Amino acid sequence: MTDTGINRGLLSDQVYDLILTSILDGTRAPGSRVVESELARQLSISQAPVREAVKRLVHAGLVVSVPRHGSYVTEISPEEFAVARQMRASIEAAGARIAVTTANATVLARLRAIVTRMQAAVDADDWAAFRKLDVEFHRSVIASTGVSVLARLWDTLEPMLISQRAIGDPSYLGDRAQVVRWHADLIDALTSGDPEVAASAFTAHASGDLGTQKAP
Repeated sequence: MTDTGINRGLLSDQVYDLILTSILDGTRAPGSRVVESELARQLSISQAPVREAVKRLVHAGLVVSVPRHGSYVTEISPEEFAVARQMRASIEAAGARIAVTTANATVLARLRAIVTRMQAAVDADDWAAFRKLDVEFHRSVIASTGVSVLARLWDTLEPMLISQRAIGDPSYLGDRAQVVRWHADLIDALTSGDPEVAASAFTAHASGDLGTQKAP
């Protein structure tokens, strides 16, 4: 990172975005250390805004702070990750069943717009932007249900899914345009009128059960 483009008036926000982007694009892997002094030196700024940005990332669940050891990108065990992925599938299946009836024209238009932006991100090879849009897509489906408990569960799980690359995996080596098409297929499932068709589609997507290719 460099200090190019850093606005001195909003340092903490911009440092937050810089670190978040490095997590989203895979530059900072799960378990990697976030060194405040190093970031401050690279950006030619004081440590105060960096410290504030890291605190916000800890609060969001994307970074963990270990007393006397430092801060690290959130990492969980393979066993915990398996449970998290199962939970994601269950939450999304429940949301999809409801969203079949609650996703109105405005919601569907928003989802289609997100898919269009996802394709643009793939074309630009902007994996961080793609991951943000991937998260936005699934969060929007959950939000469309109007069920607060689903939204709260998703908010709890989302940081873990992001840091563990369970959403929009930057290491994915398959056809990235296919990933965009998978999301278009999810919209089709929501418009099918069949709650179980929608639930099955979202479960398969969340579980990575989409044939031989790995689904982010």
